[in-house]
Amino acid sequence: MPRPDVTTLLPERLLKRVLTVPEVDEMAGDKVVESQPNLSEAGLYRDADTGEAILVYAPCPRPVTTLRRHIPGIHWTTTLRASGNRNVSKIFGMTNRAVVLRREACSPAGLTWEHPELQMELNRMSDALGGYLQEILPEVHEHDLQTLKQVLPEWRMTEDSLWTSGVINQSSALPYHRDNSNFDTWSAMPIVRRGMSGGHLRLPEYDITINCRDGWAVWFNGHKYLHGVTPMASTRPDGYRYTLVFYAKRGMKDCHTYAVEMGEAKARRSVRELTIAEKVKVK
Repeated sequence: MPRPDVTTLLPERLLKRVLTVPEVDEMAGDKVVESQPNLSEAGLYRDADTGEAILVYAPCPRPVTTLRRHIPGIHWTTTLRASGNRNVSKIFGMTNRAVVLRREACSPAGLTWEHPELQMELNRMSDALGGYLQEILPEVHEHDLQTLKQVLPEWRMTEDSLWTSGVINQSSALPYHRDNSNFDTWSAMPIVRRGMSGGHLRLPEYDITINCRDGWAVWFNGHKYLHGVTPMASTRPDGYRYTLVFYAKRGMKDCHTYAVEMGEAKARRSVRELTIAEKVKVK
C-alpha cells in the first residue's frame, strides 16, 4: 500500500464493543495470550453503536529509515514489572520531577544528550504523527491540543506537539494496562520491526488484535482503553521489534520554566547533601 500524505483520508470502519469497562478492568495486569491479528486494514475505526473514534491505523506518515538506523545504538533500561515480565525500553522527550527516583527537576530525558540525532528525528516524527491525526480527526487533535495547554511549550516535544514524551520498547510483550500517568488524550505508536513473529497490539474491549507491521502506526487513547501486546519470538538471530509510543505525560503540567526547575533542583540537592553530611557527623 502506498504511503499516504496528510491529505489522504482513510476509509471509516466500525468496531463492535464486546466487553464492558468493568469486564476489561478485571484483565488489568494479565499477560496477553497469543492471538492472530484480525485488524490489518488501514482505516479510521469507530464504535459501531456510538460513532466515537477508537483508533487510526495506517502506514506511518514519515519513513522509519532513520529510526531503524539509530535505535540499535541505544543504551537500554531494563525494568521488572509487577507481572514478572522484564521490559526493555528507553524514555525520550521530557521527564517530570520524581522524588523517589531523585529526579529533582523537570528536564529532557537522557536520550536527548546521548543520541541527539535520534531525538531530533523523534521530534520530526512527533510533528508528522500529530499532523496526520489533525487531518483525519481534527476534533480529537483540537481537544488534545487544548488539553496540552496545561503544559508549558518548552516541555512539549516541539512547540505545537500533542506529546511531551515517549518510550521506545524493545521486543516487549507488555501485559494488559492503561497509561494512567498520561493525560486522557490520544497517543501515537509507530512500529519498526524485522525478523519477529507475534508482538501485536490487543484491545480486548473490542476483541481486536492490531497487526503491528513494520513502518505502520497506530493512534489511540491508551489512557482510556486497556491494551497489551501478544507474545513474540524472533525468527532470525538479529530479529527486533521496536514500538515508539508518543504520549502526553500528566506530570508535566506541574513543571515550571526550565530556569526555575534548574534553580530549585540545585537548592534541593544542596539541602539533601547537607542532611547527609549532618548524619555522617552524628555517626
